[in-house]
Amino acid sequence: MMPTARTLLALLPLAALVFTAFAMRPGSLDARQAVIRATATVAGVTVVFVELLSLAGWIATWPVIVYWLVFAGVSGFFARHHLHRPKSYVLKNWDKVILASIAALVLAELVLAAASSPNNFDSNHYHLTKIEHWIADGDLDPYPTVQNQQIILVPGAEYLLLQARLLTGDDALFNLLQWGAGLLGALAISRCAAQLGAGRLGQLIAAAVFLTAPAVALESTSTQNDLVVTAWVVCAATLALDGVRRVSTVGDVLSLAAVAGLTAVTKSTGLMALAPILIFWGIAQLRQKAQAAQDGDPGQERQEGRLRVKRPLLRTVGAGLAVIAGMVVLAGPALLRVNDAFGSPLGPPGYSAALSTERKDPPAVLVNGLRLAASTLTTPIPAVNNVVSDAVIGIAHLVDVDPNDPKITQWRSVFPGTRWKPDEDRSPYPIQAALILTALVAALVWRRLPPLVRAYAVTVLGAFILTAAVVKWQDWGNRLILPAFAAGAPLTGYWAERLRTHKATATAMVLVMAAAFAAGGVSVVYGQPRRLIGQGSVFTLTDWEERFARLPEQAVPYQQAIDEIRASGVRRVGLVMDGDLWEYQFQISLPDVELVAVESVIPTAPPAPVSSVQAIICAATVERCTKMVPPTWRVQRYSAFVAVAFPS
Repeated sequence: MMPTARTLLALLPLAALVFTAFAMRPGSLDARQAVIRATATVAGVTVVFVELLSLAGWIATWPVIVYWLVFAGVSGFFARHHLHRPKSYVLKNWDKVILASIAALVLAELVLAAASSPNNFDSNHYHLTKIEHWIADGDLDPYPTVQNQQIILVPGAEYLLLQARLLTGDDALFNLLQWGAGLLGALAISRCAAQLGAGRLGQLIAAAVFLTAPAVALESTSTQNDLVVTAWVVCAATLALDGVRRVSTVGDVLSLAAVAGLTAVTKSTGLMALAPILIFWGIAQLRQKAQAAQDGDPGQERQEGRLRVKRPLLRTVGAGLAVIAGMVVLAGPALLRVNDAFGSPLGPPGYSAALSTERKDPPAVLVNGLRLAASTLTTPIPAVNNVVSDAVIGIAHLVDVDPNDPKITQWRSVFPGTRWKPDEDRSPYPIQAALILTALVAALVWRRLPPLVRAYAVTVLGAFILTAAVVKWQDWGNRLILPAFAAGAPLTGYWAERLRTHKATATAMVLVMAAAFAAGGVSVVYGQPRRLIGQGSVFTLTDWEERFARLPEQAVPYQQAIDEIRASGVRRVGLVMDGDLWEYQFQISLPDVELVAVESVIPTAPPAPVSSVQAIICAATVERCTKMVPPTWRVQRYSAFVAVAFPS
């Protein structure tokens, strides 16, 4: 999609981020830590800003432009004395090869992301639709709709996309949020590997294991939010590892609170990986504070000593409460709106049960975890897949669990499900998953291992167990469990560093990483629903064809309905929508038309009466459209699901 002149305004958030990173660099912060803190600060403050704008009813272009001008100006003022040339590093040959490979993959993703129009199914369904509603309404309040995901799901990533939408006036840059999140995640993972003891080669391998995962490569050009929440989780992991070696400063606690809050407001699937990380940090801080108290005054009397034992606990609890407060500040308002609409922050009754496991007993969690892992390990070789899935089914029967128990399985899915293909919604990542799972098992069972590596491995295991205890297995679940797998990626860097001196393992490492990069590259070049070359390449499709890559049969009917509304000159149009059809294309194609829902499943947001609209667009079945359109109106049908209606 071609950018407009207003696209240059998108440089304001980038400038604010760069200046904030430089302003945070002085002192003991390394460059990666400064970038992570700066990103968390900019994103966290922006979430609060959006909430404040909503309270005033000011979600519009000019307040956002002013906000970013001020942010960039203030951060630039504080960074002015710290703008300097970054430290240079001497890279060894293998470091250069891996870094060059990463750069080539990331550059290819950037080209694809910049050249593509948003065409992810879920994004067109609800992620992007809600942004247009916020702009039309001027606030974040629930609005009438039959697609309740627009109201229920936490909107952290959409708050950030809202900035691009208002600054540039379109969605041309939307794909770059996930692309940037992928880079941030790789940066945090490489730092985690360094904190565990990996050298530069191990750090690069850990980042590469993450970036080459087909699910990551595919989503890095998408408007989904899985990479965004994954990035926040691994940022939390590296900030938590900081707490192993020192008592957290106020800045440390605030940064961790920010990334924890950003995780909570972006996607609930990140919370299962975040919880063990925060527990890990809390235990580390308790030990650090107790050690600091002991070292501070070793000659105290026994009674005073007991007091000092209590103080570390109180201080740790206080720091923990500060992190929880950050989560409440950033995610609380969105959850309150859902609670006001449905009487529960989880949405209507039965919604969470459809997606979250309803069995928590160990056998069910074991089977669900094995199915989740098996799905990530799916390969292009059917014989291998059959062996893995048969083994999982055999274990399920052994522990007396139905491998498709509806209490641990999403209702439309049947294990082992859709097989291997490079699709952003379903793509497995067998090489990367095998590396991470092997590194995790080795870190758990190897005897001679630094305590920190073992403790971190236990934390990652906790993330996997919690994910298996909460997330139902489903056909498109591989992307939902990315936070747990990404948290385990630093362990691959640790083991790569330890094994690099052995000729056989070093050779195997080269072959495996070559295969990993090939898998990531193929996903960018030939993936779906966006690809660089071949049939359906983004360079051979029109913008409209790209947008309907997931619903190609509806591209022409949608365009015909839009043309009819434009030609009619009406200014207030009712919408009749089926749950899985897209409102977003009508919103961006009819910016001067007020689109209102004439149906609603939101208790606090009643629909507009049909008598108040000048026309109706139906993106629904014939039966549903007939039910809503007055019998005296003239109906023009363009497909089995798309029609427009006007008063006779």
